[in-house]
Amino acid sequence: MTERTSWHARFARALPATRESKIIALNALVGSVGTGMFLAGSALYFTRFAGLTETQLGVGLALAGIVGLATTVPMGRLADRFGPRNVLLVVVLWRAVGYVAYLNVDGFTEFVVTACLLFIMDRAGQPLNQALVGRIITGTERNRTMGFIRSLRNLGFTVGFGLAGIALTTGSETAFRWLFIGNAISFLFVFAFVSMLPKVGPAAPGGKDGDKNAAAVVPPLRDWRFVAAMAANGVLFLHDAVLITVLPLWVAEHTRSPDWMITVLVTTNTVITVLGQVRVTRHIDSLPSAARATNWSAVLLAFACCAFAASGVTDTTAWTTVALVAALLLLTVAELLHSASSWEISFALSPDAAQGRYLAFFNLGFSAAEIAGPAVVLWLLARSGPSGWLILAVCFPLAAALSWVGTRPRTAAVPGRTDPESTALSATTGS
Repeated sequence: MTERTSWHARFARALPATRESKIIALNALVGSVGTGMFLAGSALYFTRFAGLTETQLGVGLALAGIVGLATTVPMGRLADRFGPRNVLLVVVLWRAVGYVAYLNVDGFTEFVVTACLLFIMDRAGQPLNQALVGRIITGTERNRTMGFIRSLRNLGFTVGFGLAGIALTTGSETAFRWLFIGNAISFLFVFAFVSMLPKVGPAAPGGKDGDKNAAAVVPPLRDWRFVAAMAANGVLFLHDAVLITVLPLWVAEHTRSPDWMITVLVTTNTVITVLGQVRVTRHIDSLPSAARATNWSAVLLAFACCAFAASGVTDTTAWTTVALVAALLLLTVAELLHSASSWEISFALSPDAAQGRYLAFFNLGFSAAEIAGPAVVLWLLARSGPSGWLILAVCFPLAAALSWVGTRPRTAAVPGRTDPESTALSATTGS
């Protein structure tokens, strides 16, 4: 009985601690299953059944991405004005309708219009979710919840990709269309889950601490420290581009490793992320600890780049495999550290009364890396070969230095924000 009780206690501690965090975690899992289904088959559907060429698809997605970037911060302002939960409910329904609307696309013009309208909401989803977590969850459970979101999203994407394999195997238009419908249905479930969360209205003009100056908060673009932190975050987020786009092409075209090694590496990353992300967040619960994690992440990413470079010049398959596995492990640990530190930094530097727009602005770094990162890194490697990895390796420590500029203690507090220096002192003294 004691062993059973102990097992149940350990299992309970491994789950999100509050009702709200449990709902948000389940929400992330269900939504990512649908998104994984869509991502796995959407490109083939548009080029085979919607009358698009590969070039038109790329151009259309690029245009939609630009629109999404341009509207991210205004969507954050709406969250500050009407509350992140209310705005997120509208976003989720819009996305459900938008993915079904894709099925009526026939030609380039219709695709661009639909994609642009949908990307407005797609790009807003992540910062709105984070803003909602920031409003209803406090303390160490906040970052832990973000860890669950990321872990379960990785798991959900994997499940979604697996389900999409059925459509990819049959090759029928009907099967492909069900991937879009399944994604839309997943957002209806997400809507139901978000509706179960507590209602949170707009942030009080005085902020949580009643600061009378919070109503006159500095816009994020005029806060150069926050801009520095955002830019550094975008560079560090290149690890996503390396993992998703660059790694498969590098392994297949520039190393002696067999192609099946790509699946091994990506699967290993997914498993470690699912099992390790929440554990990492336990140690990153303040701005100073987040700054240290950012530095370590940059160092590990630099070493990972060196290992990738080595994989391109080794003479044997065995040593190539060793180099690739080492690179993947270094990249994965760096990814876990950076993800957790970026959440803590963005929360800590965002004023309570303008959290929506600040988190949306911070997310621009990730979005820019996601859109431009693969092209930039692939161009660098195409021009420089293995030495291109060494050039990329230098960028990460420089980004960490830039992040330090944005997160170091302030000499004067910005209206509406907790002073990082005070935060650091509180973390040290335990007050």
